[in-house]
Amino acid sequence: MASTMKAWVQTGFGGPETRVLQEVPVPRPGAGEVLVKVAFCALNRLDILQRRARLIPVMAPPHIAGMDFAGEVVAAAGPEGAALVGRQVVVDPVVTCGVCDRCRAGLAVYCRQFRTCGSSRAGGLAEYVAVPAANCIVVDGAAARLAELACVPVASVTAWHGLLGAGGLQPGETVVVPGAGSGLGIAGIQIARARGCRVITTVAGPAKLAQAAALGADLVIDRLAEDWVSAVQGFTDGAGADLVWDHIGGPFLQQAIDACRVNGRIVMSGTTAGNQSTITNTSLFHWGKAIIGHGGYTPAEMRATVAAYASGGMRVVIDSEWAFADLPAAEQRLESGDFFGKVLVCL
Repeated sequence: MASTMKAWVQTGFGGPETRVLQEVPVPRPGAGEVLVKVAFCALNRLDILQRRARLIPVMAPPHIAGMDFAGEVVAAAGPEGAALVGRQVVVDPVVTCGVCDRCRAGLAVYCRQFRTCGSSRAGGLAEYVAVPAANCIVVDGAAARLAELACVPVASVTAWHGLLGAGGLQPGETVVVPGAGSGLGIAGIQIARARGCRVITTVAGPAKLAQAAALGADLVIDRLAEDWVSAVQGFTDGAGADLVWDHIGGPFLQQAIDACRVNGRIVMSGTTAGNQSTITNTSLFHWGKAIIGHGGYTPAEMRATVAAYASGGMRVVIDSEWAFADLPAAEQRLESGDFFGKVLVCL
């Protein structure tokens, strides 16, 4: 194995020019870790947001992004990963210490040393990544299948936990899953449908209406053409949705409250439209509505999510595939908002 590798290194904060394709040392796996030769890395909105500005204090350039990735384990630093060498794996990007008071109390999702591959430690936009052996989920199979499963981790497990874990979604309920063209939206629609729920979703423009309906949504709203809150109220005969999943943030939170029924609930999972929201307090407490913080997902939820895709119970939608050298164009595709599904980088 060569001592150096190619990686897209973030050298600062700003535009695409801050990512530079460089030759850097191949990482050495530490105790309990393995070395993964990356085959595919799917992009997330957070990859763009963290390139533009510092969002997490412990993340600092030089940095290698890429939270969703899959590949082959080629080396192990200890007995924990020896059996994984030669296996194809999808990597759970969340790394916890296992020894702090929260980890010992069963609250590892709030670990004091919480780190994420591609965010606060090196990620998959490189030829090799060192990760804990415990974070590897074996998914041996054809290359095409590995490409699909590389798209699963961040968006899909966020949807899984947000709807089923934090949201407690029940069969027969009506749920709003916004952003049908995103990885979050595509996963959320399928999870809710499999749960036996009525699903309302939104898209930006008529071009995505049919694609969203094909995923199983009962109502698809073009949010650029009509007021989506009014459409939800109309579809539910004025009652509102049982659950609204807010993975958007900013002004969407008040809209989510308005679209929610009496004693309904809103799960907050993201801030792509902004980290600050202004709400009318009485629209929440007067009607017994609840805002639920998403919190962290568990390793068991990650494995259950990957298994749902691997078994064919859920399907991955890939918008486009890009060569490793074409990362700037792949990021431009994601930033354009014209995509439907995951944007995948192939190594």
